Amino acid sequence: MAISGLQAGNETLVQAEKAYDEKQYKTAITLYEQLIKEGYTSYQLYFNLGNSYYKNGNLGRAIHAYEIARKLEPDDEDIKINLSLANSKTIDKIDTKENFFITAVKSNVLSSLTTTAWAWLNIFSLFIAAAAFFMYYILSSFALKRLFFGISMLFAFTFLISFFLGSSAVRAKSENKFAIVLEKEVKIMNEPNATATTKFRLHEGTKVRVVENNGDWMLIKLENGNEGWLKSLELGVI
Repeated sequence: MAISGLQAGNETLVQAEKAYDEKQYKTAITLYEQLIKEGYTSYQLYFNLGNSYYKNGNLGRAIHAYEIARKLEPDDEDIKINLSLANSKTIDKIDTKENFFITAVKSNVLSSLTTTAWAWLNIFSLFIAAAAFFMYYILSSFALKRLFFGISMLFAFTFLISFFLGSSAVRAKSENKFAIVLEKEVKIMNEPNATATTKFRLHEGTKVRVVENNGDWMLIKLENGNEGWLKSLELGVI
C-alpha cells in the first residue's frame, strides 16, 4: 500500500518496499519501524508493517500494527480484511459477559467511523431534519407536507442515533485503553511482581483492556471479566 506523507523517493521507504517484495521480512520490519521512529505516522505505514510482521510469523505484532492502522483509518477495507484474518489465527477465544447486541455495537458500529465523521453525520442529519421541517411548515399541499414531515422525522431519528453512537465512540476513545499481547505466551499474575502467583496465561494477538499502569507492569481486564498483571513490555498499546 502506497504511503502518504512520505516522498516517493525516500530511501528508507524504497529499501523497505524492496525488502518486502524480496520476502526479506525482518529487514522490511526494521526499516518500517525506523520510519515510525523518525516521526512518520500513517495508516498505510502501519498496514505495511503489519503485513511484514504477519509474513514473518509475528502474529501479535502484526495484529498490533493492524489495530493502529485501523485506528488511523477505520473505513479501509484492506485493513479490516487483514486484521480479521490475523485475529482468526489467535489461540485465545475470550467469552464476553455482554450480550451479542452490545458487543456488536462496540466492535463494529463505534469503530466504523472516526469521531470527526460521527460529528459531521450529526450536523448533516440535523440540517436535513430542520430544512425538511421548514418545508413542511411553509407548504400548503397535504401530500408534500406529509412527505417533508416524514423526511424530517427520519433525519431527526438519524441525528439522535448518530449522536448517541458518536458520543459513545468519543467516550470509548478517551476512557478505554486497549492493548495487544505481543509475545507467544505470557503469564498473567495476581500481583505486579515476578514472584506472584500465575492466574492464567494468554497468547499473542489477544486484545485486552488496560486498567492500570504500574511502572513495568500493567493491570489488564478481559471481556469475560478476568483481571491480572503482566509486564508492560509484553503488551503493545493501541
